[in-house]
Amino acid sequence: MDYVVLKKDAGSGMIAISKSVFQAIAEITMQDIENIVHTPTSFSKKTLSVHVSDNQLKIEADVRVKYGANVSETCGLVQSKIYENIVFMTGYKPSDVRVNVTGFEI
Repeated sequence: MDYVVLKKDAGSGMIAISKSVFQAIAEITMQDIENIVHTPTSFSKKTLSVHVSDNQLKIEADVRVKYGANVSETCGLVQSKIYENIVFMTGYKPSDVRVNVTGFEI
């Protein structure tokens, strides 16, 4: 499935959001966070994946943390900002937002 159903109405259809919308929101959010290095997905392997199954949204972000930054605090910030921005912009609450540290940037 490539979308999340927000509202089903028997008479007039349904309202759904494509997973590419959620991916765009998460990518923009990651660009605004100071202590991570965001490599756009077009230049390297995917750093962000969005999965939808059984109308549940799961997001997984691979990040590199700037050397000297608090890793736990930075990853928590990435996780909460992605979650908050998706809820704010779409009204849908992701079931899971995971952040994986893939390295450090010196």
